[in-house]
Amino acid sequence: MRYFISVVLQLVTHTVHLCIAAGDLCQSVRSCNSSSCSDHGNCSYNYNGARNCTCEVGYLGPSCEQVDWCVYEPCMNNGSCLLNASTGYYSCDCPPGIIGDNCSMVDACRQSYLCANGGTCVNLADSHGGYTCNCVANYTGSDCSILINPCFSHSCQNGATCVPRDGGFHCSLTQFTGARCETQMSVRCNSSHCHNGGTCSQVGGVCDCLPGN
Repeated sequence: MRYFISVVLQLVTHTVHLCIAAGDLCQSVRSCNSSSCSDHGNCSYNYNGARNCTCEVGYLGPSCEQVDWCVYEPCMNNGSCLLNASTGYYSCDCPPGIIGDNCSMVDACRQSYLCANGGTCVNLADSHGGYTCNCVANYTGSDCSILINPCFSHSCQNGATCVPRDGGFHCSLTQFTGARCETQMSVRCNSSHCHNGGTCSQVGGVCDCLPGN
């Protein structure tokens, strides 16, 4: 014999049936089967016949089919775990100065001055704030501060010749001065500087010749 359980509440002239079976009069039985909830959930039906899965700690979803990774506190260094309920995946919101999928690394590169001359700072794969600098062409050193060839950048002006010297460079060009030969020297004109009646200019020693010469 099959039994149906119901509780009848008499409220004035209205009768309300609270059933663990489906139907207004508990006329059909609802039971949980093996596929109602996953192995990590307990199935039950409420009084109006709706199925409900009560999940174990660490699981979620309509059938308790998703792992709640945030229960295991995967984010380190005071990072906040953010769970995507639709996919079951999580991400970590790291505090300032901390990076990594699980906030496990110190961001040494947050200091903009670590690499000189346009070098790029790269965090090393450890948790101790190690870093390295990727230098641009013609620079080397742990912080990209060493110029490999000072003449690479063509620092000399006015066509002067660049010569590496003492870790720097020297520019050489006749009648020009300055660190990069940027200033033309004055030339003292004399009677023999220009020929055939040419006029000598004090700037650069240029001769202004007479017509026909």
